[in-house]
Parts: sequence; C-alpha cells; structure tokens
Amino acid sequence: MGGSLPRNVCRRMMMFSRTIRSARRFATLLLLASAILPSVPARVVLAAELSPSAEPEVSLAVDKLNARGYFPGFAAGTRPYPLQSIRKAVDNAISAGQAQDPFDEELLRWVSWYVAPKTALQADGALSLAERREIPANSEGVPVPKGVSLSAGVGFRVEPVTWFSAQGRGAAFLADEGDRGTRRLDASVEAGGRYFSVQAGKISSWYGPGRNGALILSENAQPCPGVRLRNPEPIPMPWILSFLGTLRYDLFVARMEADRPIPHSLLSGLRLSIRPGRYLELGASRAMHFGGAGKPGGASAWWGAFKGTHENDPGGNGNQIAGFDAEVTLPFEAQPVQFYLEAAGEDEAKIIGTPIPGPTKWAYLGGVFLPALLGSSRVDLRFEWAQNHLNGNGPSWYVHGGSGEGYAHRYRGQVLGHSMGTDARQFDLTGHWFFLPSTYLELALGSMRRYSPGGPQAESTTRAGAAFVGWLTENLRAEGRLGSERVRNTGGIDGSRETDLSLQALLSWRVAGSVQ
Repeated sequence: MGGSLPRNVCRRMMMFSRTIRSARRFATLLLLASAILPSVPARVVLAAELSPSAEPEVSLAVDKLNARGYFPGFAAGTRPYPLQSIRKAVDNAISAGQAQDPFDEELLRWVSWYVAPKTALQADGALSLAERREIPANSEGVPVPKGVSLSAGVGFRVEPVTWFSAQGRGAAFLADEGDRGTRRLDASVEAGGRYFSVQAGKISSWYGPGRNGALILSENAQPCPGVRLRNPEPIPMPWILSFLGTLRYDLFVARMEADRPIPHSLLSGLRLSIRPGRYLELGASRAMHFGGAGKPGGASAWWGAFKGTHENDPGGNGNQIAGFDAEVTLPFEAQPVQFYLEAAGEDEAKIIGTPIPGPTKWAYLGGVFLPALLGSSRVDLRFEWAQNHLNGNGPSWYVHGGSGEGYAHRYRGQVLGHSMGTDARQFDLTGHWFFLPSTYLELALGSMRRYSPGGPQAESTTRAGAAFVGWLTENLRAEGRLGSERVRNTGGIDGSRETDLSLQALLSWRVAGSVQ
C-alpha cells in the first residue's frame, strides 16, 4: 500500500486547483455572454491585442514580415499590437502578392489565420526546475520559483460585436518549497472604432523598437490598472501632412500600488509615431509619475508633471522619462536588414538657459535585425545593446530624488522599463531557425554589467539559452526552454559567484471559433 501525501502538500494542491477552476469559470461566463450579444454590422471588427510575452511566436512573425518590407504604414514601435492593425497589414500584403519567398507567403497566411476575428480560450500548464528563484525579463512579473514548480494559466479573447472586445489572462504557480501565488495579467475591455478607442482594465505598454527590452516602458512588470486611448489602425495623414505617412497615438493613465513611498501615485504614458514610408518609422515617447496620497491630483498635477517642474524633488510634481526612436528597414533581396535606435532622458533640465524643458541623463538602446539571414527567411538573427550607465552619476535611471524612491519607475517591485535596471549595460544576441511558420528553435546569448548593484564592485552576468516553440496541432502548443546563467561579484561583493540552471516545459490548449 502507498503512503498518503503530506497534509501541507495536499492543501497547496487544493488551493492551486481552486484557483484554476475559478479562472476557468470566469472565462466561460464571458464566452457565454459574448455568444448572446447582438451583432452590429460595420466595416471593421474592433479587436483585442497581441501580447509579446504570451504570444512570442506571433509577435516574432509580425516583426519578421515588417522587417521584410511587407507592412508599409504599420506601427511596429508601439506594442501590444491591436490585432486589427495586424489584420489590415497582413491582408494588404497578401492581396498585393508581395511575398518574395515561399516561406514568407506561408508566414503571411499563418499570421492571417491566427489573428482572424474569433473567440478564443487558452489554457496553459508548465513544469519548471530552477536552482534559484528569479523573475525572467519581460515576463510581466511572473516568477519562476526555486526548485520544482508547477504553473498554470488561462486566457481568453472575445469580439462579440464590431465595436467591442474583451480579453483576460491570469497565472498561478506552486513550488515544492511553499512558494506560491497568482498573477492577474492583461484583463481589459475596449470599445470604439478604427481610429479611436477606449480601453480600460489591467493594461501594459511597450514603447520603442527594442525587443529584449525598452528604455521607457516594457512588459517587465505586471500590467497596471488604468485607462487607455489609442487608434487600433494607423491613421493615414491627409493632404498637406501626407508626407508624414501614417500616425499612431497611445495615451494612458494607470494607478500604481499602495505599497510604495507615495501610495497610489499615477503613471501616464504617451507615445506618438509616424511611418513616412515603407522603410522608416519615427517615434516619441514619454512616461510621467505624479499625484498619489498627500499629493496634488487631477489635470493640474498632470500638467505640472508634463512641464517637468521640480523634477528632481521627491516632494515635487512628479518624475518622468522622455525620448525618441527611429527604425530603418532596408529589404535588400540578398540580405534584408533593419536598424533601430532609441535615446531617452531620465530627468529634465532647461535647454541652454531657455525656459524650455528637455531630457537629460541620457540612455541608449540600439539593434540590428536580420529577418532573413543570407536571404533565407527561415533563419533570423538579432543583436541588441542597451545602456543607462552614466559615468559619475551612479544609479540615475528608474529612481527619483535623493532617496531614489519618491516616484521610482517601478510597479510591484519590478522596473517598468528595461529589465537590466539602473546603472547597467546589456548585450543580447538571439537567433531563430523556423521549421514551420508556427514552429522554431531559438538560441540566445547575453551579458549584462551592473555598476551600482549595492556593493563596491560591478556585477557581471552571462546568459545562454535555447528554446523550442511550436504548434503541434491547430490547438496544441508546446514550448521548452533551457537556460544557464552565471553571476560574478553578486550584489557588488568582490569574489562572490552564483549560477543558475533552469528548465521549463509548457503545453497550451487553444480553442477558437470564428466571429460570424
């Protein structure tokens, strides 16, 4: 006869099971509600959005097709992408018969199928093994616990009528050492039209062309509760402004958590981008912290933060980051290449003695993407570099004021911008080999150096990883990841070392029905 499980293990398994059942019931109710809502005829279905962290293979396919020059007018630097913008770009490319390679045609067809208007429900289950607890970069704050752990997730996307959509995702994890928790991820409703919509709920933003991180906003932290205004489709600029091509805008205000030096402060993000032609995209972004407990609120506080007054004073109007970026696409047949650069300032100062505020304490991010290595669309390679290390200034980025905490650019302990954190430099090399449009092998190498890790020495980290991502059937998705990390001078302590080996296996089941 076998022995029974320990009581504490049984209790954790029951809690984990109840969490998954609750999420499943919630998603089922939303799907049933969408089925009984009336249909309103219109030219375009207002769609939800594509998550870079939850749907990496689709995001990668979109990036490859854009870098191949198939998506003129597409706003690639503002994510998450509204699905409607992808639908329009893909449909136009297929209709124009632009594909230069048979695999590009397959990739276009697969993305078109994936983003077609439909109601979808997805359930995930994963088994992980790690030598230490960590929160991977751009994982929306979801940790990988130390030891053996189980995790599960559920997500849905519904488009019941042409002017409304809803989406939601959640995750739960449980480790053998008692580390457990849940995360409510992107969960929002959106209503509007092709050039103006309102989104409300838990939202995330990624501003800029970087794919291993972004200086101002990324998916490194959990989504924040807030409201967003945006255009699901890029706007063709009229008449005298036609030289600007298409315009994309994104504006949101989100509420920060209570457990911070200024509880329930507000974060506002603003991004404008234009696509003057097939080969160029330009963008400008801004993130501002203001308000909160004991601080002025409302429009006047937002305006004070916008003007940048008392920028470095923890008792002042707020804190902000502002910058610009450019992406150049050269779709040469022999070797297509895409270059991009982002530059942003953490604080503001007056420009050359004028009353005009401008960014200071600059940080930079740059990259080169080869979407078809040596002309083969099945293989791509990306090199990316980022740095916010300012000699003599110490930890200047993602902090605020002398204490570094007044309006720090963090949410629930995680940096809202680049995962490298403050006073750091990072290099990444990532390649993919596609077997099918939906299936690929990924290899990655990276290094990072933190100059102010809390101790007297700089901390150096080297990483290597491999992954398999693919759809085994129309409904079944598999993902396997192996990673190795080595840290020297951990925490700035001379001679200290730390290593980590992690392994993760994930299966997802997705069911979807077309919108009639």
